[in-house]
Amino acid sequence: MLFALALTSACSARSPSNPETGASGAAGPATGGAAAIGAGGSGSGTVPASGGSGSGVTALGPCAGSDIALHKRLVRLTFNQISNAVTSLTNAALGATIATTYEIGDSEHRTFPPLASPREGSTLTDSTWAKGDKIAADVAKYVVDNVATVTNCGAAPSADCAKAFVLSFAERAFRRPLNDAEKANLSKVLTDVAAAGGTASEQLQYGTYAVLESPYFLYRTEFGQDAGQAGTLTPYEVANQLAFFLTDTPPDMPLLDAAAQGALGTPEQISAQVKRIVALPAARQNLQDAMFSYFGLYGLEKVVVDSPDFTDPVRNSMLHESELFLKNTLWSPKLSSLLNGRQSTINATLAPLYGVPAPTSGLDADGFALVDLPVNRAGILTNLGFLTARSRPDQPSVVGRGLLVNAALLCASNPEFPKQLADQIAAASMMLADATEREKSDYRTSTTPCSGCHKSFDPYGLALGNFDTVGRFQTMDSKGRAIDAAVTLPPTAGSAQVKSATEMADALAGGGAFAACMAKNVMLYALAEVPDEGASVTSVSVTGCATQSIAAGFAKTGQSFSDLVEQVAVSNTLGQRSAGAK
Repeated sequence: MLFALALTSACSARSPSNPETGASGAAGPATGGAAAIGAGGSGSGTVPASGGSGSGVTALGPCAGSDIALHKRLVRLTFNQISNAVTSLTNAALGATIATTYEIGDSEHRTFPPLASPREGSTLTDSTWAKGDKIAADVAKYVVDNVATVTNCGAAPSADCAKAFVLSFAERAFRRPLNDAEKANLSKVLTDVAAAGGTASEQLQYGTYAVLESPYFLYRTEFGQDAGQAGTLTPYEVANQLAFFLTDTPPDMPLLDAAAQGALGTPEQISAQVKRIVALPAARQNLQDAMFSYFGLYGLEKVVVDSPDFTDPVRNSMLHESELFLKNTLWSPKLSSLLNGRQSTINATLAPLYGVPAPTSGLDADGFALVDLPVNRAGILTNLGFLTARSRPDQPSVVGRGLLVNAALLCASNPEFPKQLADQIAAASMMLADATEREKSDYRTSTTPCSGCHKSFDPYGLALGNFDTVGRFQTMDSKGRAIDAAVTLPPTAGSAQVKSATEMADALAGGGAFAACMAKNVMLYALAEVPDEGASVTSVSVTGCATQSIAAGFAKTGQSFSDLVEQVAVSNTLGQRSAGAK
């Protein structure tokens, strides 16, 4: 009965208007906004000279769509974000318990972007609602079971203290000040519980439950001052967007203070907050985990490789090396170091696969140390985990590796497997069973209908042909035949002629396609969802105005990963929305 009262009151807070402006639409606690971020971006046109200014042109030329890519919307918190919010609202122990109990998993195993699931996205389905409901009930019970330590109301709380705690808890859970209607609504939850015979402790429990069932906890808004009109986000919406983008957690106090002071309205103000937050270990870990997920490195956990060299210690060492590679490389002076960096952090288990002596100095607690890579290695393309995750059980996969490079590093579209051609593909595979990988690729790229697709990605896989199933460098294949890694890269990569994986890495790092691809992906991560309809799809493509505007701004910076994150944060794409539904 009491839970029903709390749930009814929580859901009655739903409103199409921005909670920051109150029921009448008059300005509430949030004033100002991100108006200074710019106002350009309607239709097609040229890319702004720098991110966020909305003025000027760039040498990149015309772009497609608009740099204001999305309409006013609600964005659902992921369960990672909910468990992080529980930590923020209570303590780390409860947040960890929630994550374990409800199998939320860790941040390396998130989808990319966080709401990428085409089935759910920002929608609360029956299953996600039920899961959120159980979490809310568990947290509410924890509060009443630990009332003295959680609420500062003592072991026997008064009704007044219960009310004060619930309102304070709601403000922290909603990540902004409450308006008068919300205060009245939550107060009514408590009086209804009392009228039904509930104690002050039960008022605390069901009041907390109501807060965590509220759409203002489960979602964050991107409405601006008027959900029906195009415009900028409010300061608290900017704070929430930045926090969940950079840390996957609710805004910290400096960010909320900046929102309260109207100090998130210009690119300079936002940049200052981004620099502050990105310097925090939690933000760096979050962004590293996001890129770990993006590159699909967790695929190492389940890949099957029939090699005596691929033991569990090797698999685990590869996973850890990949984590350390991102940690040490993402924050390098140049984003291109992801491709052409010549160092990695390895242990004695991986040293033989890399063909280097086992490190003996500078070892961390796990026995890993930074080493110089051999001349035949460069960046993530020759990272053992990256290569092994796309191997077949018995041999390297030219197609699998080519598809990975095509999509992950260049954002080119990979075709669906042609199921209707399965029989022909099987017959061709049998016919070419003894052929070299080069001969197999020559057949695919010269034979209709295979050639139409394979020309666009096979060359990347061939350039990585010197690496076996576990990423070890080899000059001869398993049958003793010389491996030829020389290719002409597809037009997407500038049609460069390369003779090795390292030359390919340098070619990709020196071209604009990789930077534009990374701009697109960091932007999509910040937006949380991949648009799947209308003009937004065009806008966020590699050639879209949203992506190209960020890439143009990035080109004028020092071109580090931090610079890219900052350009995304100050862009019109993050700071503005087109009109939502009336």
